[in-house]
Amino acid sequence: MTAADVAAGPAVHLRQVTKAYGPVRVLDVPDLVLRRGEVVALVGENGAGKSTMMGAIAGTVAPTTGTVDVGGQEVSAGHPAAAAAAGVAMVSQEFPLVAQLSVAENLFLGRTPEGTRRGILDRRALHRQAQAALDELGLDISAGQRLDTLSVAQRQLVEIAKAWARRPLVWILDEPTSALGPVEAAMVLGLARRLAEDGGAVIFVGHRLDEVLDVSDRLVVLRNGEIVADLSRDQASEEVLVRAMVGAELARTEDDPPAVATATVLAARGLAADGLGPLDLDLSAGEIVGVAGLMGSGRSRLLHTLFGAQPRTGGTVTLAGTPFRPRSPAQAIAAGVTLVAEDRKEQSLLAAAPIRWNLTLTALPRLARRGCLRPAAERREAARLLTLANVRCRSAEQPIRDLSGGNQQRAIFGRAMATNPAVLLLDEPTRGVDVGAKSEIYRLITDAASGGCSVLVASSELEELLRICHRIIVMAGGRAVADIARADFTKELIMTWAAATAPTSGNR
Repeated sequence: MTAADVAAGPAVHLRQVTKAYGPVRVLDVPDLVLRRGEVVALVGENGAGKSTMMGAIAGTVAPTTGTVDVGGQEVSAGHPAAAAAAGVAMVSQEFPLVAQLSVAENLFLGRTPEGTRRGILDRRALHRQAQAALDELGLDISAGQRLDTLSVAQRQLVEIAKAWARRPLVWILDEPTSALGPVEAAMVLGLARRLAEDGGAVIFVGHRLDEVLDVSDRLVVLRNGEIVADLSRDQASEEVLVRAMVGAELARTEDDPPAVATATVLAARGLAADGLGPLDLDLSAGEIVGVAGLMGSGRSRLLHTLFGAQPRTGGTVTLAGTPFRPRSPAQAIAAGVTLVAEDRKEQSLLAAAPIRWNLTLTALPRLARRGCLRPAAERREAARLLTLANVRCRSAEQPIRDLSGGNQQRAIFGRAMATNPAVLLLDEPTRGVDVGAKSEIYRLITDAASGGCSVLVASSELEELLRICHRIIVMAGGRAVADIARADFTKELIMTWAAATAPTSGNR
């Protein structure tokens, strides 16, 4: 984009844009201008209207009233192709990619690579151009890989590369760093700044307020579908944003996590799996242990191996002093170990099923009598778990896909606690949820620990681990390279170990 482009007017202009579903109005924006050359953060609680506004700009949502101009031209409502042609590219939190296709084919979804003639695809050109797009961002991903062989973080990076390759005028980033480690997240933030400096406009949606404040020139806060604050960077702080988002101060507990018992619940020695270990691990009753590390460090592999979702290749594990070698997640759950997975949409939810089914799924063996399910008992259990996890819904019978991300995540926590686990494994437990929901999830974690449950939590958010954990294990290359006590917590120490450049002092 040239200097003339920058001076050519706003990148996006919303006029009298509303969206209603029946009698419920979920978005009401009388006038909003997003200028070229700036990164605008769009923040708000789950259900505040952020996704609806992004969809209106990207063409995936047809407004009930009003117009959306991109680059000075009105975009046809509800037509993603028209928005893309006008220069809009969106990185979606839900990864609209095709798992059975290659990375290269996913990168060119919706457009054709150079060299295509008369509708005939040049596959060598496709892979060459796709690999160049991946290499430009420094991604260690092959264009020929099937997408379903990649981790959640790698799929997020593919989605980012797909949008970046279009060199959009308007780049919408919806939770772009939610599955990424600090290094990859910094790369994405750098791309956002680079696009703005080149004359584009970036809409950045995130729940990590430190990132939002770091990358943004301007911050727009939505609540109940309306803009309640439009702030310059100098006017914004975490406290100001939270107050605008929730309409009040959000209580922050800085107390130490609950006391830890001396009894060892889980002990691993020489634990090994594909891409993991060997490593040793001990978890005590009531202890919250964090797992930190860069992308690919083995955090998720550790949890999946303990849960029986990834085959163990070596080592021993004991649970309450008894040998523990689950060959499936069902065996792990039966023994008292349960997992809240990283990708709730793909790994945890029966999206079209009622909330009740999703809550009671792991408790069905306990609720059955002589192999027959007792519906009344199941409904009572669902009601108990709704209250326990503070899930906000109209009815336990509504589809769980109708809930916000925070409520879906709390429901998954409720299901995890239905079996009264001895060990709770958490993989990115607050991915894609707002600050209010995070606070409630932290409460669920500390309540579980207070009840004697051992918690192992892998997270790419260091602030999260620093807040709730008794100690933090740092992983690099599939191994545990540091075990840091709460008294020694610092971001710098954790990141130094995560980068596998050992400091002169610290706990191995």
